[in-house]
Amino acid sequence: MQRPSVAWTRWSDTLTRYKIKSLVAWFLEVGEPLNIVGAQILYFGEPLLGGGRFNDIARFLENEEERRAFISFLRKD
Repeated sequence: MQRPSVAWTRWSDTLTRYKIKSLVAWFLEVGEPLNIVGAQILYFGEPLLGGGRFNDIARFLENEEERRAFISFLRKD
């Protein structure tokens, strides 16, 4: 399993603040077949969305190993 990154901790804190952490973990699990499509939409919309953070999320959605490790991190935390 991957070590939690600084970004994971920030995302977890933000999701906890909005009380949607378990919902996001569930959505990442259930929506797994759509993650690649979601990543492509983010890449396509990068010029409109401003890149940077959305580009990081798109890469995250494409990486199955990291995504599953993050789901475990959210469930454990």
